[in-house]
Amino acid sequence: MHQPCPVTRRNAVLTLALLAAFSSGNSFASCGSSSCSINADWAEHGISRPGWSADLRYSYSRADTLRSGSDKISANPTDPANAGIEVENQRTINQVITATLDYSHDEHWGMLLQLPYVMRDHTHSIGDPNPALVSSESFNASAVGDVKAVGRYRWTLDEAKHSGAGLKLGLKLNTGRTDFQLLDASGVAKGVPQEVTLQPGNDSTDVIIGVFWNQSAPGSDWSWFAQASLQSSIASSRQFRPGNQSNLDGGTRYAFNNRLNGLLQINAQWNEIDSGSSAALSPVSGGPSSGASSLALTPGLSYAFTRDTQLYGLLQLPLYQYVHGEQLTADYAVSVGVSHHF
Repeated sequence: MHQPCPVTRRNAVLTLALLAAFSSGNSFASCGSSSCSINADWAEHGISRPGWSADLRYSYSRADTLRSGSDKISANPTDPANAGIEVENQRTINQVITATLDYSHDEHWGMLLQLPYVMRDHTHSIGDPNPALVSSESFNASAVGDVKAVGRYRWTLDEAKHSGAGLKLGLKLNTGRTDFQLLDASGVAKGVPQEVTLQPGNDSTDVIIGVFWNQSAPGSDWSWFAQASLQSSIASSRQFRPGNQSNLDGGTRYAFNNRLNGLLQINAQWNEIDSGSSAALSPVSGGPSSGASSLALTPGLSYAFTRDTQLYGLLQLPLYQYVHGEQLTADYAVSVGVSHHF
């Protein structure tokens, strides 16, 4: 059995936090505004060194699979029933650059600040029975999203097994822009779209609470962690209130050598239906077209270049997706990043 050095062991414990549940926004919206949570809050689990850490991550997903319930469906813009309405038959490309600054006061107390920069490119059709009259609309946004500030407290359960548990409490702040406009095929602005979740921000302040557990036994190449969290709006506009988001994550890490770690996680997420006059509705049934459930498998690798710097990459593959109404979903999501302890 390979015996990791102390530095690698500490880094590996931090690696267990790669997919913490605190992502930006909901998993799904009618236009596929984001994907299941992938994160890299390196110091959130395990015994971390006091001081500052920084993480910079790029995430990509392409939502181009239309679903109703758990079934894939197709949307025909020439169907007479779709005349003059939005038809989600194209795609939403989501790119997010997330900067995370983490401070650990000691092995118990810590806090992180997370700043996302959202780049979203969405296109859909306006239906018409005459194929020649089918048109398209687009939405492009690039701006800072909603900032998150999360504090944590961790206590040791078994020092010999490097086992611990902790609590998290924080806020998602209402800092992201919400005024980007929809464009017609000629590039003429048509006003702010009804789908609030397309915007970099959703005009809501949310509370974040969570619990976590981790274990990394000395002399073992394996480590484990589990986490549950809830994000709920405490202040929003009358026109839109995002549904509560719940996450449950569990994962393991294997140290191939002193620098390279393999990662494997299961991520479950539940999003309740949005409410308010600006919440997305199904053009087919008139009912809600927001809220979803998902289960995903996420393998990945991390590599420690130095004692303080690590590079990582993850690929998230949905195992199950269920949506209310009709919504665009992504078949995969990719995240790559680098973390550094100062």
